[in-house]
Amino acid sequence: MKKLIKHKNGQFVIIAVLMIAIMIISIGALMHRAVTYYKHEPWEEYLTLIGAIELNSRRLVELSLANYTNTDSPDNNTLRINLEKWQTNLTAIYPGYGISLGYSDCFLAYDWNETSSSSSANATFSLNIASIGLTGYKFMAKVFLNLTILNKVDNEINVTVRGEEGIPISSLRNDNFQVSISNSTMILNITSVTSYYEPKEALIYTIKCSENITTPITVRVWDERGIQVRAEYS
Repeated sequence: MKKLIKHKNGQFVIIAVLMIAIMIISIGALMHRAVTYYKHEPWEEYLTLIGAIELNSRRLVELSLANYTNTDSPDNNTLRINLEKWQTNLTAIYPGYGISLGYSDCFLAYDWNETSSSSSANATFSLNIASIGLTGYKFMAKVFLNLTILNKVDNEINVTVRGEEGIPISSLRNDNFQVSISNSTMILNITSVTSYYEPKEALIYTIKCSENITTPITVRVWDERGIQVRAEYS
């Protein structure tokens, strides 16, 4: 994962555009099948449409946060720009439906370089579909990733990684983490990443490096969505 993240920042813009295009194509194909299958059950068609819009709106917020946290010069307008494109694309994809997707309270943020650090994004959506008289249907997309460094013992670091609602993120591997000496370009070699459950912290990752670790250190994590968090331990 971190090898992908370390490519040129411009690639994230390209990836964002491609992902949005893929989402649009996927929804178009889904709705074509839904319209055919549910031609005698229009409400099922609309439920499928609403669900697809909710799902892909959330994915767009996730993608925007991944882009935001992996650029050297983060742009706070990234999410707003992507949402404006999403509004336009929805209208073009479904002519005649009278779809109008509004958004508010959207933001991208990160609080890094602390023992407990996080990245977050939020958007509140309001969906109208004139063809069925649907107005003011609201849903939210909240995206969150937290990295907490618990301690360091010799050449091992114990951390927790949590997502939305504080739920532990599982199945992370070596490539999801990076350990470096703070204020230095030295990146340590990670030999293994293991995890275990503990009552208080729920899921703890132990990152083992080939070298003895001297503080202060910086730990980075990228989850499977590509969202980054950077924490520091002294």
